[in-house]
Amino acid sequence: MKEEIEKFLNYEARLMDENRYREWAALWTDDAIYWVPCNHDDVDPAHEISLIYDNRARLEDRIARLESGTVLAQDPKPRMRRVISNVDIEETAGADVKVASNFVLVQARAGSQYLWAGRSEYRLRRENVGFRIAFKKVLLVNNDQEMPVLQFLI
Repeated sequence: MKEEIEKFLNYEARLMDENRYREWAALWTDDAIYWVPCNHDDVDPAHEISLIYDNRARLEDRIARLESGTVLAQDPKPRMRRVISNVDIEETAGADVKVASNFVLVQARAGSQYLWAGRSEYRLRRENVGFRIAFKKVLLVNNDQEMPVLQFLI
């Protein structure tokens, strides 16, 4: 199962790196949550600010904005590459699998380069088509520092 999960996480990363957001959105369940905390790793998103806290509908809205051509931070589109490592299967319960992995993301755009690093925690759900993402929490190493505009998905 670990090899299958690693393949899935690498595929997800490739879709994001190649700005294939509609295909990336298809990896998510209808009840999905995508969360990027701000200031601390374990906060209550209902009571504290998050960089991103999206359900499936808000994720679709975010993708529509990215694809609209009106987001200045996407013109030109950033070039990105992620390295996924340290994949851990933490728990299996029915069709859901709790997984965590580390990542390093390099983003280059308009003469600038940014380095992002962190840990992603997932709840993957096995469905007929394979795994889908029911929950993803991205713990940026520097989530307590000032952030440049995050107009891409991390």
